[in-house]
Amino acid sequence: MPIADLNPDDFMSRNQNRMDEGLLVKFYIKPLKDDEETIKQGRPIFKEVEYVDIKIPGNRLSGAVRPATTADIERFPRHYAAFKNRVTDELVEGTLLSEWPLMSRSMVEQLAFFNVKTVEQLASMTDGNAQKFQGINGFKAKAKEWLKVAKEGKAAADLAQELEKRDQQIEMLTAQVNKLMEQQLPATPVVRKKRGRKKAPIQEE
Repeated sequence: MPIADLNPDDFMSRNQNRMDEGLLVKFYIKPLKDDEETIKQGRPIFKEVEYVDIKIPGNRLSGAVRPATTADIERFPRHYAAFKNRVTDELVEGTLLSEWPLMSRSMVEQLAFFNVKTVEQLASMTDGNAQKFQGINGFKAKAKEWLKVAKEGKAAADLAQELEKRDQQIEMLTAQVNKLMEQQLPATPVVRKKRGRKKAPIQEE
C-alpha cells in the first residue's frame, strides 16, 4: 500500500518507528474558543491548545492536524522537545537537498513545497508521489545510491578505527606481559670456574 494512501494514525502499528522516520512533524500552539467559558463570562474566551501537524513527504494534501495527545508526545519525543524549546519549524534530520550538489536550486524549492527536504526523504519517496515530478526517478535512484555509498564508507571507517584500537590494545598487553615475565624470571647465576693448582713438571733423572 503506498504511503499516500495511509492515514498517519495507522502508523501506530508494529512498523511505527520505521514509518515515522519519513514523516515531517511539528508541534505548535493554536488558540481555540472555549464555548463554555464564553457563555459564562459573556465574552469570547480562548484557550491555547497544543496541536500536532504530521505531513507525509511527497504528498502535500495528506497528513493530520489535530490537538496533540499524550500518545503523540510519546511517539515523537524529539519533535515535542524542539517545540518546547520554541523551535517552530519541522524538525528535519538528514542531508538537506540544498546541500546536495546533484540537485538544482529550482528542484530543491519544488520538492520543499511538497515536504521533501532531505536526501533520505527523496530516496524513500513512493513511486506514486514521484510521478508528480518530471525526471525525479533519476534523482531518486541517485539518492539511494548516494546513501548506500555513504553508509558503506561510514562502516569502513568504523572498521578501520576498531582495527587500529585493537592493535593498540594488543601492543599494550604484549608490553605488560613482557614486563611481568621479566619480573618473575630468576636471575641467571654466574658460574665461576674453579682454579686448580698447577702441577710441577716431572723432571727426568
